Amino acid sequence: MEKPNVYYFNPTCELAVANGSFSYMPPLLLQEMERDLSTLPFVFAGRNDFVVTEKLPGTGFIQKLKEVGFEAPEFCRLAELEGLPTDSLDAIVPWGWSPALHFNLRNLKEKCSDKFKSSPVFDWEKEQKLLFERSTSLDLLTGILNQHPYDWFIDPEMTGEKVNSSEEIEALLGKYSSLVVKAPVSSSGRGIQILRKPGLNTSNKQWISGVLRQQKYLVAEPLLDKALDLSFQFQVSAHSEIDYLGYSIFETSSNGQYRGTLIHPDLKSILPEENAVVVQEMIGITAKVIGEALKKSVYSKIYQGFIGVDALIFRHQEQLRMQPCIEVNSRMNMGILAMFLEKRISPDTSGKFELFYGSPGEFENFARIQAQNNPLRFKDGKLCSGFLPLVEPDRQKKFGAYILTGEAK
Repeated sequence: MEKPNVYYFNPTCELAVANGSFSYMPPLLLQEMERDLSTLPFVFAGRNDFVVTEKLPGTGFIQKLKEVGFEAPEFCRLAELEGLPTDSLDAIVPWGWSPALHFNLRNLKEKCSDKFKSSPVFDWEKEQKLLFERSTSLDLLTGILNQHPYDWFIDPEMTGEKVNSSEEIEALLGKYSSLVVKAPVSSSGRGIQILRKPGLNTSNKQWISGVLRQQKYLVAEPLLDKALDLSFQFQVSAHSEIDYLGYSIFETSSNGQYRGTLIHPDLKSILPEENAVVVQEMIGITAKVIGEALKKSVYSKIYQGFIGVDALIFRHQEQLRMQPCIEVNSRMNMGILAMFLEKRISPDTSGKFELFYGSPGEFENFARIQAQNNPLRFKDGKLCSGFLPLVEPDRQKKFGAYILTGEAK
């Protein structure tokens, strides 16, 4: 029998990388998010694998997952796994690596296979911070645009640039009128300021000053007229091969924060049919171009695991165009999670994967009402409609995750 993997949910990995300390602790609210959603990596795990969580889900919730077709792994506390014999595990698969996580899991790492110990992610090296830097994403984008000057790709002068002061940002505001300003290392729409006014206010300047003090620079880019958010999903194998897994379409708030991912999206239901055909062709070409660029990049040389490349379809001069690389996420992401969920859902069914945030107990009430109004139904052994919570609802949780399906394609 194959040795089990250990899955660990730490979506604050970028913040830990930016901080750089082995003792980094995320803000309290984000600690609550990690705790409330800690069982979510079950989507990736097999029945013999482990998912680390401090609060074990009940048998009823686990049974519900099995009914939908998931291979429910074993949920357990970190201390239990630390008591396992040496060489009893295959690999550790966190949401994302950071210096702090390497330190927190140091006792567990020694129980893994020699294959994992020889992988580029077994130890943290300083150069691995490049995997999370927006400047590295910007370099990848620059290379793509230089080598593939398609007329439907974004113009090079419309992409982001590194800035080192508020004055530089104000000068760009005078040129573009609206900007997106990003911290070098951040995630899921956090670490972003959208500037829609000609000048910076006190709050903007304080945020900019704080990021510059900690991370030395920012990336500023023109605010584009968005038509569609999408993410290209890849996996870097043990032999530095780049495998393309597909693309996902997601939704964000007006401030750029992640809201949810579409299940089995149909471009023709999102865009006018003539645009959908054109965009589908753009997506196919872009996926190939990104894959080729990743093979030659630092991402294939010092990393192993999932990669999501966020992109954008935007309107410019009455045409739809592609920004092929807004940022590269060298970690698991909600898009790849949604693609794994789709394996349990009828291909004729669409829907949405979403995160939930509210007061303690709100997710429990929300889940109860949704389950009553949207009971689970199956077709050919796969989910075709209904509401399914992906973490166990209870009175303490502020955060939740779920899928709601049932819209015929």
